[in-house]
This record gives sequence, structure tokens and C-alpha cells, in this order.
Amino acid sequence: MASTLLQALLSGIAAGAVYGLIALGLSLQFGVMKIINFAHGSFLMMAMYVSFALGTKLGLHPLATAPLCAAVLFVVGYACQRWLIDDIYRKEIARESIGVLIFTTGLWIFLDHAFLALVGPDSRSLDSPWSNGVLAYGDLVFTYPQVAGLVVSVALTVALVAFLRFTAAGRAIRATGQDREAAGVLGIDSSHVYRMSFAIGLGVLGVAGALLLSLYPVNPFVGDVFGLRAFVIVVLGGIGSVGGAFLGGIIVGVLESVGSQLIPVTWAEALIFLLFLGVMYFRPNGLLGIESE
Repeated sequence: MASTLLQALLSGIAAGAVYGLIALGLSLQFGVMKIINFAHGSFLMMAMYVSFALGTKLGLHPLATAPLCAAVLFVVGYACQRWLIDDIYRKEIARESIGVLIFTTGLWIFLDHAFLALVGPDSRSLDSPWSNGVLAYGDLVFTYPQVAGLVVSVALTVALVAFLRFTAAGRAIRATGQDREAAGVLGIDSSHVYRMSFAIGLGVLGVAGALLLSLYPVNPFVGDVFGLRAFVIVVLGGIGSVGGAFLGGIIVGVLESVGSQLIPVTWAEALIFLLFLGVMYFRPNGLLGIESE
């Protein structure tokens, strides 16, 4: 029993790291622009299909598709912010951006059904020897995608935190998120910062989609499940906190994996949302709160 729980704990940490990476881009977008992107899960689904196409059509290794997915989603994110969201956001900058929320909700529904029409409802997976490979240590067994997901997610999270803290572009992003008007006085172009923030958020999501494809099959509605989970993770960790998103992902992954060993799977899922409600009630800012540095 002890080895089973240890296996579940470590597997939950590995899965949670990828969940945290999925939520990281959403947290960054909200932290800078104060908008909720309800199409986040649909963009994840798009990234998974891009990875699937690169793997099947070009024969690329699953991990080799990750940087290409990041590049594609970065361009999509920049274009989406520049040509679709900018005008809505600019008109509502003085109040809550309800228009952006409604727009991204419509975009979510449109993307899901557009991909349904284009590729059909069937679930697909990227089958390769690497995806089926395992590492064993005593009674503990981990698949290559699990290990790669953990390593890449940790490395990318650390890289993003370093980018935000130690580069001029990162400091401009954080300054704009803290006070848009003051940042403008300092000569920071907030419109460009918003576009880059949205693009970086989707670029990170592109990597997460490539990692996720080796763990879960893709279909036009797979993003709905992980998009909802991303919102839970962002609230748990603290809206706007990059580190909080990663921590929230680990918590959800461990609860999901360990909980399913102790109680029925449906109750384990309910436990995640019970924790979510508890955090919302007792600590609305999340476990790490909003980054203020």
C-alpha cells in the first residue's frame, strides 16, 4: 500500500507540473491585463493538434514538436491580441473588461466547433516508441512522457520567472501589470506589453500542449476539461502569480492521483473543487497571492 501511494504521489507531482504549465499562461495574462481568457482550453487543444500534425506528417519526436508548437501559439496569441482583443480592451480600460470575457467565451465555442468540423470528433494520440517507454526504480514505474513533462515544466517555469525578474522586457511586463498609467509615464508601450504577454502565455501553452499529447489523446473538446482545471489552479495558487500557478498545479495533480487511490475517482475530482471553494472563501487571493514585486 505504501509503495502504491508513493507511486501515486510522484505520478501526481509529474502530472501536476504539466497542469501548472497549462495554468501559467492564464495567470500571466490575468496578472498583466486583468482579463479572463475563457478560450484558454481551446488554445491548448489547438496546440495539441499542432503537435499531432507535426508528429504524424513530419515524423518529429514528440519533444521536438514542443518548440514549434510554442512558436505557432506565440504568433496566434500576438495576432489574437493585436487584431481581436486590443480594440475591445481599449474601449473598456476604465472598467471591468466584460466585453473581453464575452468575446473569449465566444472564441472558445467557435474554436471547439471549428476543429470538430475540420478534424472530426475522434480522439487521436501520437503513438511512438518513446511515448510507450518506461523508467523503473524498484516498485516505482514512470513513463518517459511523465518524466519529460516534469523536467520541461519545471525548467520552463524557472525560465519564465527569471525572464520576468531579470530582463528589461520582463520588468516592463511586471510594471504594466502593477500600474498601467505609471508604466506609460516611464515610456512603456502598454499595448505592446499586452500583446507580448498574451503571446508569451500562449507560447507556454504550446509547450504544455505538446507535452500533454504524449499523456492524453486529443479531440476537439479536450481543452474544456483542462481549461476548467487551469482556472481552478490559478485561483488556488493566486491570480497573477507564476509560482502560484505551478504550486496550484502540483496540488491538483497530487489530489487527483492520490485521492483516486483512497476514494472513488468521482469523489477525488469533487475534492479538488471542494478545495477550490474553500480557498475562494477563506483566502480569495490564493495560496501565494498576487505577486507584488
